[in-house]
Amino acid sequence: MTTALAYSPSPIKGKQLRTLMQQLRTHAGIKIDSSQAVIEDCVRRRMMCLDIVEMDEYLALLEYGISARAEWLALIDLLTVKETRFFRQPAAFECAADYIRNLLDQGPAPKEISFWSAGCATGQELYSLSMVVEYILRQHRPWLEWHGIGTDISFMAISEAQRAIYRESALKAVPEEYRQLYLEQVSGDECQVAADIRARAHFFHSNLLHVSGAPFAEFNIIFCQNVLIYFERAKQRWIIDQLADRLRVGGLLILGAGEDVRWLNSNMRRVPCAGVCAYIKIGG
Repeated sequence: MTTALAYSPSPIKGKQLRTLMQQLRTHAGIKIDSSQAVIEDCVRRRMMCLDIVEMDEYLALLEYGISARAEWLALIDLLTVKETRFFRQPAAFECAADYIRNLLDQGPAPKEISFWSAGCATGQELYSLSMVVEYILRQHRPWLEWHGIGTDISFMAISEAQRAIYRESALKAVPEEYRQLYLEQVSGDECQVAADIRARAHFFHSNLLHVSGAPFAEFNIIFCQNVLIYFERAKQRWIIDQLADRLRVGGLLILGAGEDVRWLNSNMRRVPCAGVCAYIKIGG
């Protein structure tokens, strides 16, 4: 392996970078809006790991051979932003909480509550929603079970989510009652999500471009926030349709602000949650 001091790669040309971005759209269906400097840094890091100095050789590796898929996954891990926080958009979780309360009050209780965090990054969104659901159910229907799943294109993010260990600085937005019930201190500045929550929150590697083949459906709630920005507009609308198909009738879909531009679906109705892009499934 070449050392950092000895490593001397050739310059990356604009045409080579454009070729890489086109391959990325073809391979993973996503577009990266990071600056050229950020993209080049990610590519250089991968090239150095592989002891490759010529960009054309790296492009060829991505296109051919048994190792191409593994390298795409490694590069995507670096290129995709996995920034997330617990209770990142408080209004969205309050909307979900109101939905769960209404679901329990308006008729026969469902057999279970299920939800999906699509584009879950390192797990904070799914665990936040899990805490909300668990707290409400134990107050109103303590016998009712729930399960949640999180999916992300990044293997690295999924691995961190499964560990469920976070620094205290990442937990500032967690309500105090949830901290007491659902977080356990594991070191001086780290906490782990409680075992009861982890046992019912499951994480999988998945690309939303392939959601039509996903083997799960019939969710009460789907969160998909700040993920669709990686896809072309036509693909965004297709993905939202696929998410809607995987909701139960009466289910709740929560998207990121502005991610529903020009999206229409006769089976979905926009619901009035202040500051939240939310829909209820009314048919289909």
